[in-house]
Amino acid sequence: MRAGRRPVIELSGAEKSYPGGVRALRGVDLRVDAGELVAIVGPSGSGKSTMLHLIGTLDRPSAGTVRIAGHDAGTLPDRELSALRARHIGFVFQRFHLAAGVSALDNVADGMLYGGTPRRERRERAAEALGRVGLGHRLAHRPHELSGGECQRVAVARAVAGGPSLLLADEPTGNLDTSSGQGVLAILRELNASGTTVAIITHDEEVAAAAPRRVRLRDGVIVADERSPGVTRAGSTGSTGSTGSTGGTT
Repeated sequence: MRAGRRPVIELSGAEKSYPGGVRALRGVDLRVDAGELVAIVGPSGSGKSTMLHLIGTLDRPSAGTVRIAGHDAGTLPDRELSALRARHIGFVFQRFHLAAGVSALDNVADGMLYGGTPRRERRERAAEALGRVGLGHRLAHRPHELSGGECQRVAVARAVAGGPSLLLADEPTGNLDTSSGQGVLAILRELNASGTTVAIITHDEEVAAAAPRRVRLRDGVIVADERSPGVTRAGSTGSTGSTGSTGGTT
């Protein structure tokens, strides 16, 4: 069924515990293949932020394995883990995290500083990325001169300028009005259609409904793994759709 498809995200028995006996994730199994668009959805306290941190290699599992683009994130030394993030993962957060007083072009270009890309190339790639999100005419504008939706699009451009294989979007529409939020979701779908694997972490059912696959979390376990009817994988349709349920075990 998955012949020829490579996984970008693989969680196997992944757990995360914190002092005081808090088990934020409990034996989670999850596979996301290259080119998928998936929403990881759940209420506050369900474990979705913890899953984001593990998938984004911002934290390590307490047990089990987390593999990103084929690399075991739980065993890599910090330096190699940082390199893995720089090469393979782009982040978009609810808060835009743009530098005040800095142009859209340089906000995006500066996101590639740690990759060792020469300045001229950084700026060329930043301009290209801003063009992809519809801001080619706003390169010199600073955050205070942009709308909320435009600021989020700058943040998306910064996340994808380095060509990551995986884009993680954490509540990307949370600070936006409906129209701006729909615009950002449309851009994420376009990026996915061009080959980027996209995972959207959200509690918003409308946002989740925009994804062809929805992984539902509750109390640290996966309680459902759903696909829209007719969708067999990201960007394709089949004669039959499936709505399945796979979960982690406690």
